[in-house]
Amino acid sequence: MTQHSNLTRPGLSPFAIAVVTVLCLALAIYAFAKPKYGWDVTNYVGCTFHALDLIDGTASWPETHAKTYTYLEATFPEAIYREMTTSPPGISPYRSIIATDPEAFRQRLSASCYKLGFIAPVITLAAIGVDPFMATRIVAVVPATLFFGLALLWMSKRAPPLIVLPLGLLGALTGLLQTARYEYPDGMTALFIGAALMAFSENRSRIAACLFLATIVVRADAILYFGMFLAYATFLADPSRRLPFRTSFWFGLAALALYESIALAMTTPSFQAAFYHSFIANMPYLLGEHPHLTLSMYLEVLTREIGVVASKSAKYPALIAMALATALLARGHHALNEYRDVAVVALLMVSFHFLFIPWFDTRYYAAPYLLIMVCFGLALYGRFVYYKTRVKS
Repeated sequence: MTQHSNLTRPGLSPFAIAVVTVLCLALAIYAFAKPKYGWDVTNYVGCTFHALDLIDGTASWPETHAKTYTYLEATFPEAIYREMTTSPPGISPYRSIIATDPEAFRQRLSASCYKLGFIAPVITLAAIGVDPFMATRIVAVVPATLFFGLALLWMSKRAPPLIVLPLGLLGALTGLLQTARYEYPDGMTALFIGAALMAFSENRSRIAACLFLATIVVRADAILYFGMFLAYATFLADPSRRLPFRTSFWFGLAALALYESIALAMTTPSFQAAFYHSFIANMPYLLGEHPHLTLSMYLEVLTREIGVVASKSAKYPALIAMALATALLARGHHALNEYRDVAVVALLMVSFHFLFIPWFDTRYYAAPYLLIMVCFGLALYGRFVYYKTRVKS
C-alpha cells in the first residue's frame, strides 16, 4: 500500500545554518590549502595567457607557449614542474613534447580552451590582476563549495542537523573533497549538475534541464548526463517530475545545437581522437591525427577499464548498491520518491557517461556520487521516521 502522506520536515533552523556554514568553510579552506597541481592546469594557464594576448593584440603561439612554461617554472614547486614537463624513461614522451613544441601545445589546448564556462571566469580574474594559477583555483573551489552548501541546505530541509552532519561528511568523501582541490572545471560541473538534480527532486524539471544546458558550456561531455536525464525524466520519473516528450525533445535539440556550436567555433578534437588519446596512445598533435577507432578497440578499452574499476575500490559497487537500495526503500512510500528519482538517475547518468568515456575518475562524478550517498541516507532516515511514527500511533 502506497503511503501518500508527506514526512514532517524540520526546516532551516539557526543551528542547521551554522552547521552548513562550518562545513562549507572547512571544505574551502582544505581545498585552498592543498592544491592538486593537476597536469591539465598547464593548459588552462596557457588558454588564459593566450586570451590575454589576444586582447592586447600580441598573440602568437610560440610566445604563449614560452610565457606559460616560464610562469609555471616560477610558480610551481620544482618537483611538480619537473613532473609536468618531463617524461621518465619508459614513459610516453607526451609531456615533454607539449612542453617543448609550441604547435603541439596549441593543438593540446584545443581540448581545454573550449570549456568556456570555466575558462572565461579564469580569464576575467586574470585580466583584473589575479594570479592565473590562483584564478583557476578560485573558479574550481568556489563552485564546489557552493554545491556542497546547496546540498547541505537541501538536506537540512529534510532531516535534522544530527543526520545532515554525518551525511554531509560522508557525501563529501565520495569525491567532492578531492574534486575541489583540482584546478579544473569539475567543481563547476558539480555545482550545475548537483543543482539540476536537486531542482529535479523539487519538481522543477524544466529548471533542471536549463542547468544541464549550462553544464555543457562548462564541459561538453555533460551532454551525456543530459541525454540520460531527459530519458529518465520523460519515461521513468515520478509523474510529478516528468517532462512532456515534446519538451524533452526541444531540450535535447537545444543541447545538440549547443554542443555542435561549441565544437565548430572552438575547433575541438574529434571524439575518436580524444578517445584514442585518452585510452590507447597519447597523441601530442590532437588536431592533426585521425585515428581509426574500431568496435573491437572500444570493447577492449571498456573491458579493461571495468576491470580496473572492479579491482581498484569497493566504492563504486557500494554506490551502485546504495542507489538500488534507495529505490527499494522508497517503494510504497510516496514521500521518499524524490530520493529514488535522484539516486537512480544519478547512477544511470554515471553509467551512460562511462559507456562513452570509460574512466571512473572521481572528479567527473562528484555531484552524482554525493547525491547517491545522501539520498540513501535520507531514505533510511525517512523509513525510520515512518516506522517510529507508526509504532507510536
